[in-house]
Amino acid sequence: MAVQKGDFIKLSYTGKLQNGAVFDTTDANVAKENGIYNEKANYSPETIIVGKGYVVAGLDEDIIGKDVGEKGHVEVPPEKGFGMRRLDLIETIPAKKFKEKVKPGMRVQVQGRTGVVESTAGGRVRINFNPVLAGETLTYDYTVEELIEGTDNKVDAILKMYTGQDVGHKTEGDKVIVEVPKEFSYNQRWLVAKGVAANEIMEQEDIKEVVFQETYTKPEAPKVEEAAPAEEEKKE
Repeated sequence: MAVQKGDFIKLSYTGKLQNGAVFDTTDANVAKENGIYNEKANYSPETIIVGKGYVVAGLDEDIIGKDVGEKGHVEVPPEKGFGMRRLDLIETIPAKKFKEKVKPGMRVQVQGRTGVVESTAGGRVRINFNPVLAGETLTYDYTVEELIEGTDNKVDAILKMYTGQDVGHKTEGDKVIVEVPKEFSYNQRWLVAKGVAANEIMEQEDIKEVVFQETYTKPEAPKVEEAAPAEEEKKE
């Protein structure tokens, strides 16, 4: 079956720059071979909703029409990748604005924006706020690994996309009840993402309501065991 816009699929891929340097991959071995391995990353086929912007536009468009198991190769121009490099996103800021000394190559935060220091001179710092790969032509080699079907499977996929882990849920008629892990209460990213996740879930035709719930269980009281009689008491 050919992949269509809106389908849930599992996708494996490796992205490269024009010089052949690998910048992203779902394959741990490829990551290690190219010196970009991250111990905290999850190297496995990525679940995406086709046409929803989970990957760059050029790759998203090329996937449509492919069959499950089919391999693809696509060259992605900047305008369908991470955008063109914009000069208005390169700014010069007084060095005294930073609490520590900065140097070229450092990533810095300025008023909630992340940029890379390009140069420092005369007490001023030149910072590039463009996406790291802005202006780059990219290539992707990919495989459509699996088509995800069925409402429950799609809900599982959505929850994992927004949490990075398997989160339990149950479906009751047209309502989905999600059991939220207690530790998520302090996760700012989740507090923002859960609304988006709920909307994604309700885009499924048979789901009209999403409930997020946390369950707390009263711990059992510790059992009190009688102490064994002392040796002297036994002799008596």
